Amino acid sequence: MKFAVSDVGTNSCRLLVAEVKDRSMNILEKKVVSTRIGEGLENSGWINPNAISRTLLCLSQFGQDIRKFQVDGSRVVATSALRDAANREDFLHLAEKTIGISVEVLSGEKEGQLSYLGAKGALDLKRNPLVLDIGGGSTELIYQAGDIKSLSIPVGAVRGLEAGWNEEDIRAKLINLIPMQVQLRKMPLVLVGGTATSLVTINKIMKEYDYQQVHGERLTLREINRIYHELDQMTVEERRQVPGLQPERADIIVKGIMIIKCLMELLNRRQAVVSDSDLLEGVIMELNQANQGEKL
Repeated sequence: MKFAVSDVGTNSCRLLVAEVKDRSMNILEKKVVSTRIGEGLENSGWINPNAISRTLLCLSQFGQDIRKFQVDGSRVVATSALRDAANREDFLHLAEKTIGISVEVLSGEKEGQLSYLGAKGALDLKRNPLVLDIGGGSTELIYQAGDIKSLSIPVGAVRGLEAGWNEEDIRAKLINLIPMQVQLRKMPLVLVGGTATSLVTINKIMKEYDYQQVHGERLTLREINRIYHELDQMTVEERRQVPGLQPERADIIVKGIMIIKCLMELLNRRQAVVSDSDLLEGVIMELNQANQGEKL
């Protein structure tokens, strides 16, 4: 069976088309387009018209891509920016009216659960992981203790940039929200999201993104600190030339890494595994389970 999912994130729109056979997932198409629907949202509370236009155009193009694959099911989901925007309903109406797409706005808890399923399902881990999903508008902290527990924190790379937060500000926003249960300390730490995958591509000086070289890679806090300090010394234009870094991410990457640094330090972690699989794969898994009449 073939399934497709599009994700409207605060910084990027993403597309995944995959074929599922015997619970094995084969990626047919994967795209990331920087549309930054969350531009200006932190200060205004509204999604601006240019961001709406960029995003609708991208979703329309994704729709054309999806039709080529003749999929058996598809979903379009949205996360932090549309959860928070005062004009969310306007965007949802426009998407339905102009391009015929119904967009499902995920709660922070549901976003975390799906990211967890996508990451855990694609990694060969001996224990259930603690997953950190660092996005443009929010960060999800997810773990499994019986049920999947998901905590969504309104701290993200785009939000941090627009608010002008420094490391002290981010640490203060995280410190009282991070659960410190003893069982979490034994769980392997897994990072997902564009900042996490960018850390790997920068560290490996990758000229072209190859998810197979990113997925499952380990990063130490020392490596993360080194990359952070190198990028922090550069101008945005200089960062655009860094091998392994998407030019569109050059302005927000330092804030994203700052969030990862703070989280790892607060959790007393010295290394983490990076997963290329996340929310998108989680939605594909859910579509497949629904098609088979099963529950995740």
